[in-house]
Amino acid sequence: SLLWAPNFSIGVAIFTQLVRRAGRLASAVSDFDLALVETHHRGKRDAPSGTAIRLADSAGAEYGSEIPVTSIRTGFVPGTHELTMDAHFERISLVHEARDRRVFAEGALTAAAWLHGRSGVFTMDDVFLMEEE
Repeated sequence: SLLWAPNFSIGVAIFTQLVRRAGRLASAVSDFDLALVETHHRGKRDAPSGTAIRLADSAGAEYGSEIPVTSIRTGFVPGTHELTMDAHFERISLVHEARDRRVFAEGALTAAAWLHGRSGVFTMDDVFLMEEE
């Protein structure tokens, strides 16, 4: 068995579903532009992060257009991802903020327990059965 994820945080698994839905909702109106900003500690080498790429791809697939990603590397931030939906007179912001790196270990242990006894290739969406029908 294999479980692939760019991020094992349970909150990011939920957040991925939210940004996917946001992309779908924004596609129904022409006024909203979507963008993603991700912030990580200054030692993180990849920019954008795998998580940011996955989030932008998830929202963009539903939005029908590529979502631009801005990467910030500063200080000691474990990870913050913000999807903004900007229109002429209003702005919507969805944010996931990892406050401690333990969230990644907790999610990995949860995923490993779920994976035990299964065969196939899975993602965190499978672990939390969050795919919409």
